[in-house]
Formats: sequence, C-alpha cells, structure tokens
Amino acid sequence: MAKLAAHPSGLHTAKERERALRWLAGLAEADRERILADAFGACAATTSHSEPAAAAPTPYVALLAAIRRFGFDTLRRRGYRAAGPEQFADFQRVRESRAKNLVRERPSPLREKVLLRWAMVKELHRQGLGFRLIARYFAQQLRIPVSPSYLRNIWQAFGQDGADGRDMP
Repeated sequence: MAKLAAHPSGLHTAKERERALRWLAGLAEADRERILADAFGACAATTSHSEPAAAAPTPYVALLAAIRRFGFDTLRRRGYRAAGPEQFADFQRVRESRAKNLVRERPSPLREKVLLRWAMVKELHRQGLGFRLIARYFAQQLRIPVSPSYLRNIWQAFGQDGADGRDMP
C-alpha cells in the first residue's frame, strides 16, 4: 500500500480537505470571516522578503490550517468541533425538553399489543405458568416477541399480585 504524502495543512486526503471546506461553508458568517482573516494574515506574515518563497504557505494551505486551528478535525474521518461549556449549556434545555417528550409520548406498540392480551397473561399466570413460559407462548403462538422481565415489570406496575386490587391496566 502506498504511503500518503504529508499535506502541509495536516489534512492528508482530498476527502478530508473537501470535508473541511464544507464545514467552513456551514459556519456562521462571523466565524467564516475570522477564519479567512486568520488565513490571509498567515499568508501576509510569511511572505516577507527575507524568507524563501518555498516556506510561505499558499493561500489554500493557509486557509486549511486556519480551519483546523478554529476547531475542525478529522478524527475517524469525520469533521467535528469539540463543544465547550457554552455549547453544552445551550443544549441542556434541548435535552431536557426531549426527555419530557419521551414521558408524554404514547405507549410503545409492544406495550399496546401486550395490554390488548392482558387477560390472557393473567389467565396463564393463574394456571401456574411463569413469565418465561408466557413470553415463549407470546413469541411462538401470537408472534409477539416480549421478554419475561418486561411482562414481570408490567405485572408489578399494575399491582396484579392482589395488593392493589386493580383488575386491568
């Protein structure tokens, strides 16, 4: 396998460089201006008359280096920007609202299927079958894959042990 030549920007493949430029295009205007100013400043600072021309980066390489300094990286061939504490605090409200939405969502389809046949679960349990056998019955006869622990959790949640007295969930 041929070794890759090291690119001066640190982005060694064409895909990585393309991803970095796409990442730049997706940033806010103020951030793009900062990156471009940094890149052009790097070009202007290194093109003094005392240095040889080979040491000065091309504007393209300077732009890619500025993109990397601003936060783009290609760990596992993905462009990402590490979030700081400010970004984490901004998304805390989003995470909280998503968690609340999970609580308000309707029950899962599996739960609905099990609850539609809850009388069958109660009857099989009264006959002495454990939740493992009931789960196997559901999987083989009714084609509803359900785990024994899920059945036990529903059983305990609705107080089917006789302590609560509720008949049906």
